[in-house]
Order: sequence, then structure tokens, then C-alpha cells
Amino acid sequence: MKTMEEIRRALERLSFEDRRVIGRWLQELDAGGSTEYGVSEPRVAYAETEPAYMTLEEFFEFEEHSEIRHEYVDGAVFAMSGPSVAHERIRHQLVMAFGKHVGRGPCQVFSASMQLLIRRETDDACYYPDVMVDCRRDTWGQHFIRNPKLIVEILSPSTHLTDRREKLQNYRLIDSVEEYVLVSQDEHKLILYRRAGGWRPQICTSVEATAEFRSIGLAVPLAQIYDDVLA
Repeated sequence: MKTMEEIRRALERLSFEDRRVIGRWLQELDAGGSTEYGVSEPRVAYAETEPAYMTLEEFFEFEEHSEIRHEYVDGAVFAMSGPSVAHERIRHQLVMAFGKHVGRGPCQVFSASMQLLIRRETDDACYYPDVMVDCRRDTWGQHFIRNPKLIVEILSPSTHLTDRREKLQNYRLIDSVEEYVLVSQDEHKLILYRRAGGWRPQICTSVEATAEFRSIGLAVPLAQIYDDVLA
């Protein structure tokens, strides 16, 4: 493989578990600790503990009775980190803006308590994205959705590599997903990936900027997203 496109296609053919292993290897290459997203959060390690393995059905049963949330990737189960105050304020602003925009139409805004189920022939995954917009009501399950058009993850020290690599690869495999957005906590900065743009990242930064969530036809000033979060 000589080009990034060939590498991308090869990665898409791998299982979730294989991509997770590669993600952990890439994370080890960054050893020494990135401080780019230095907002303090409890570090319940997403990928630092040896995962327990179970079937998807066992995971649903386990998660229903668990006191903390977990994510599931091809049989492996990972405890999730607790969010910071800044994380929750940003998520609240996005949920409010999206909810006001979509109103009582077919689309619904979901926050971090709702699972996203990804099913393929050989592997499955369940995540808790920070914010999602899904318009396919006929495919909603009791505890999960499957066909969001917009997914937002708010970056944190314990998950930013997973959000940038593993989840970017897996979310783009969902046919309905038009847009995936990464939101920084400690600066006015969003990174937007769009299917229509070939998943090439577009950076929106500075307090005067406005983010375009094209999948739902909404523009939101970064000053609003980070209201009372950043000076």
C-alpha cells in the first residue's frame, strides 16, 4: 500500500477488533501524553484496562444493570470516563441548538444516554456518542438507535485518540451518517468530517467563527457552543 486511499480501504475491510488493536498501537506511538486537549476529566481508561468479552446480547443485559456506562467493540467491553463540567456545558449547548432547530419533525436529538448500535456480518459495536440526530424512527430500538445522520463527539484526554481514529473509521461505515464532528473542550475549535466531502477534515476555529452542521441545515456560532465555558 502506497497511498492514504489504499490504507483507508484496507482499514475498512478490517473487523472492529482489528481496528481497535491498530488504534491502540497508534496510541502507543503517541506515548508521552498529548496535552492538546488538557481539560481535566476522571481517567476511567477507555482502552487502558484489559477488556471483558461477551456477546452482544450479554452486553445489553450487563449494561442494563451496570452502575457505569460501557462501550462494546466486537466482544470487548470498555468502561467509560466521567465527563467534565466543560464537557457537559458544551453538550448542553449543542443539544439545545439542535433540538430547537429540528423541532417536532421526524428527526430527534439524542444525547449521551442513548446507544448507537453498529452491526456488520462479522462484528458489532455499541457506542454512546455525545450527541446524535436520527430521523429514521422506524429503526429505533428500546435502548439504541442505528441510523443517525449527524454524530458529535466532545474530545477529552482519555478518549480523543479513540474519537479521532476508531470511531471515525466505524461511524463512516454507517450508510446514514452524513457528518461526524469533533469538538474541543479547551479552545474554540470544531473538526468536521462529511461524507459529501470524502471525509476530509474541515477545521472551524476562533470565537468569531460559525460551524455549519450541513446534515441538518443549521449554522451555530462557536461563541454560542462555548458560552460560559471559555473566556
